[in-house]
Amino acid sequence: MKTNTRGTLAALITCVAAATASAAPAEAAEHAPVAIPLNGLEWALETQAPELSTGVPVPMPGKPDRPEVGEGRLLPGRALPQVPIGTALPATRVTAPLSDVLGDAGLEQLDVTAPESDVDTSTPGASLDAPLTGPQPDHFGLPGTKLPQAALHAPLLRTQPGAVVGLS
Repeated sequence: MKTNTRGTLAALITCVAAATASAAPAEAAEHAPVAIPLNGLEWALETQAPELSTGVPVPMPGKPDRPEVGEGRLLPGRALPQVPIGTALPATRVTAPLSDVLGDAGLEQLDVTAPESDVDTSTPGASLDAPLTGPQPDHFGLPGTKLPQAALHAPLLRTQPGAVVGLS
């Protein structure tokens, strides 16, 4: 191998190694920031528009529930498992001017701030059981009959949102 080729290859390997070492692993964002343009309100209402800053939550699915195997059942419970989903509601802030609305009342703006809050939820699930029992020794090893069973599992939603309202 020529000296030029070796030097070029060494420089290329050095650049790739430096780029790979400095690269951080990719992480999922908790929420995506959103800019909401309200400038059209100023023209339409002939007043100063409020300012709004928020984000869009990015849901992250979790591990589904495992099927439940019970005694006396031919089919496992939770045939359609519930899938937990977690996210965080992003912090939201609204600042609305009041000088045009209230005149000279001494209040200039309304501030509404909602801090970030966690949201835990899960999808609905279902269970189903066959109209047969397991093998019965008193029936010569043949299965017996029973009423079929079906159940729906309700979805779950858990959060504690809050807000702070202030006048200035």
